[in-house]
Amino acid sequence: MPSGDEEERVRFVYSAGGFLRQPNSFEEATLTSPDDAGSRFQQIPSSEDWFEVSEIQPGLFVFYEPRHYEETLATLIVGPESAALIDTGCGIGNLRRAVEEVTDLPVTVVNTHTHLDHLGGNRQFADIVMFDHPLSRRVADHGAPAEVLRRELLAGNLVTPPWPSGFDAAAAAFRPFRVRQWLAEGDRIDLAGRELEVIHTPGEAPDHICLLDRSRRILFCGDILLHGPVWTHLDGGSLDDLIASYEKLMTFVDDFDHLMPGHNEPGLEKDLLPEALAGARSIAAGRAEFQEVVDPWDRRLRQYSFERISFLTRP
Repeated sequence: MPSGDEEERVRFVYSAGGFLRQPNSFEEATLTSPDDAGSRFQQIPSSEDWFEVSEIQPGLFVFYEPRHYEETLATLIVGPESAALIDTGCGIGNLRRAVEEVTDLPVTVVNTHTHLDHLGGNRQFADIVMFDHPLSRRVADHGAPAEVLRRELLAGNLVTPPWPSGFDAAAAAFRPFRVRQWLAEGDRIDLAGRELEVIHTPGEAPDHICLLDRSRRILFCGDILLHGPVWTHLDGGSLDDLIASYEKLMTFVDDFDHLMPGHNEPGLEKDLLPEALAGARSIAAGRAEFQEVVDPWDRRLRQYSFERISFLTRP
């Protein structure tokens, strides 16, 4: 049996939400972890107990899924006349109801990419915009097979019971959905005085985008900048593309101060970007050490760990 320290190390390897839970110095709008939402921010009561809802700053809310291995964060930006919901999580809880308890404004869903843990709740919303990519169009047109949904999101080792009221895992399906607008590089999503600029950032997924809010100086960075593992091992993932995306984001670095990722901890500082770039470059150059790990889907991977971020690659 491993020692206590080894048990913790293994848990950090296998738990997406357990990686590198480091406090940071963004005092006014940062959580040490989503579990500590009430310590610095107002937690918002929700009838949907699948989610923990917190207000990060005025008009900015996160919907956290603490009982799923992915520990996803859906982020709601409330503008003067409309709202944008960045990603919709795993589709297990009633995210629409939770959002409607925060705002009665019309909500547009913006997906950062087409991994199922980021668009599982799309079916609950009528207005969806996505980056125009062949993968995005295929997923929107065809959905995903039930067996893929069960394996990727609903397996017993990924979820802490109970299921939320009204959710039937055996009958769950990921159906096609309608996209109102297909986005391109440089497009701006207008929230009536607050704009989100689209930046194509492949590497974790080929259709991955970040969204830049210049007015609030926030980069909504999906899965490529976070306290935890960045995945490059799934179909369409590429370390070389990820490095190029980090280099592209460095050209915007004077336009944002804070990061809002799609997993684990919200409200990170932007100095994670150069750290991530340096780490990814060291992997590509063969200078970084790795640990062989097996993830909850029984995939054998290489994990390269740095101070606040790690990367998963194929062997």
